[in-house]
Formats: sequence, C-alpha cells, structure tokens
Amino acid sequence: MDLLGSDLHCVSADLPSLACALVEAEQRLPGRAGAAVLDLSGEQWLAPPSGATAAAGAYTAVPYAMQLWQQLEPRLEAWLQLLQLQQLEPLLVPPLPGVDMLLRCLALAEALSEQRPLTVLLPAPGEALALLELARTGPALVESLLEPLLAWWDQTRQSLSSLELMLRLKLPSSESLRLDASWRQRLKQMAALLAPEADWQFSLALECPDPQARLLRQRFSAISLRGFLPSRVGLHGAAAALLAAQRPSWWPEELTATALLNLSDPKALEAFVAQEPCAARPHLDTEAAVLRLPMPGVGKAQLDVQQIGAQIVLISGGLRRLVALPERLQNQRCSGARLEQGWLELRFS
Repeated sequence: MDLLGSDLHCVSADLPSLACALVEAEQRLPGRAGAAVLDLSGEQWLAPPSGATAAAGAYTAVPYAMQLWQQLEPRLEAWLQLLQLQQLEPLLVPPLPGVDMLLRCLALAEALSEQRPLTVLLPAPGEALALLELARTGPALVESLLEPLLAWWDQTRQSLSSLELMLRLKLPSSESLRLDASWRQRLKQMAALLAPEADWQFSLALECPDPQARLLRQRFSAISLRGFLPSRVGLHGAAAALLAAQRPSWWPEELTATALLNLSDPKALEAFVAQEPCAARPHLDTEAAVLRLPMPGVGKAQLDVQQIGAQIVLISGGLRRLVALPERLQNQRCSGARLEQGWLELRFS
C-alpha cells in the first residue's frame, strides 16, 4: 500500500528541521494535500498551518493536562477527599516521570478518533519509538495490570464495609478510576492501527557519519527490539551515499535506503516520502513450523532467545521484545534460531 492509502503516517528524524520538511513534503503530494497533521514533538516544531499544511493540532503539555484534569476532577472527588487533597492545585504538582509520554499517547488516540488520514510529527527517534511502543501496548497494560488492581480494591472495600461505618469513612468505588467506554475504544483503536500487521507507515531519517555503520546498527537493533520496522529510511551525513549504495549485511533486502544528500531539495524529499513502503512483515510457514521476523541490526552473539509458555522473549543490548506465538505454534517448543540478513528465523518442533 502506498502512502495515499494509509490512515496513519508517522515521521521522525534526528534533525527537527528535516522532520518538519518531510511532513511538508508529504503535504505536497497529490492526494495528501490537506491531510490533518498532529505535531507530537512536544516543542511545536511545525510552523502554524498555512495553505500547504492542515493541522490536527500541536501537543502542548500543560494546556492538554489541564484539559484532562477538568474532565477527571469531578470523577476523582471522593478519592481527593479521602486523601485530603481537595485543595490540590494541579499547576503546582511537580513533574512526574512518564506522565508527559502518557499524555502524548492520549493526544494521539484522541486525534486518531477524530481525523484520518493523519500525519504525525514525532520527536527524535529514540523518544518516538518509546512513544509508539507505549501507544501500541498501553491498552493491553490497562487490561492486565489496572483491571486486576481495581477488582482487588472492590473486594477489599467490601470486606472493610463494617470498619467504614465504624470510622465514618467513605471509601470510594473503583468505578471512578476505570476508563470510560469512549477512551477505552480510542486506545484500542490506536493499538490496532499501530499493530505490526496494520497498514500504517513510519518514515525515519537518521544521521550516518560512520562508513562502518556501527552506531547505525546499534540504533536499528534498538528499533527491532521495540518491535518496529520503518516503512522507508533516509540517511544523511558523511557516509549516507556509501551505505545507501552498499547496504550492510544486516540490512533486509526489502527495506530501501535513500541518501538524503540535499536536505533543502523539496523534490528529493517528496520522492522519499512517496516511496513504496517496506513489505517485510512477520511470516509464519505453517508446514515447516518456522516463524520469520525482520530484525535488522541485531547481532547473533548478543541475541538471547527464550520461550516462556506461548511467548518468545528476545533479549539483546539490554532491551527485550516479547513475541506472542501464533496459535499454530503455541503447543510447540522453539528448537533453533538463525539470524541472517536482518531476518530472525525461529524453528519449532
């Protein structure tokens, strides 16, 4: 599927100016002009919308957080009273680790529920991948972690009912802490759009100063361990032309590499974002009981493969990736692994 048929296109680059230029280049393509753009950089990289760029908005942390607080405060009133936080002033709360990333995920889910096709300007690649990973796995985390905790609280509250009357306490129900139906649906929809088998696209532009591509390989390994594969990759820097012409052995054949030699050339940037996306996807050979995963950058010596129940755990470079086995393989054991030209082949018996 080309870019014109994609509901979601995410863009990330090492250089903020290049990321913005790629978004603007996409907007000039026939069929994408006027598509909504969401700036999730957190720093408002994109200029205010002009005739060439339509906006779904720019994520701004404090206004967005205050908007959500206004929606949540009435539901949390009983909890605030229990914790004696009725006079809480949200603007004075110290920054909490991870909250900004969560807010960006919520902003993305909200935008996807309202406007599609949508182009998303992401922050620099490291932060962008963490954001996409949270957006993809967040709904599952809610179901597996939050719901059991809330169920436990309801049981505990019921067992403390006599103490509640004695001490004149009012223990709140967990209902106010549960996601309402609309937000639950938004998060599930976002996770589905970002699934490995979905048709969303991810354009990535990376600096490549080293002809040996050591750092580039490390970065691709981290991308693979987070469970992502770019739709197209642009390279810039001293070694970009060399590596685009002679791709390393760990680079999958299906993934093109484009040297972005002139970052101010609008035609070159338009040609880049208009490229056909990489067709590599996880593939199951049912007859041979072999599962193949694109894993560019990952080294054989550093890769540890474990099977825990119906999950394959891949560990490399301090990162971990979980791969849920297809139903056909769930009663079998992984009997071997081979890593070659950016593909991991897992054999089962």
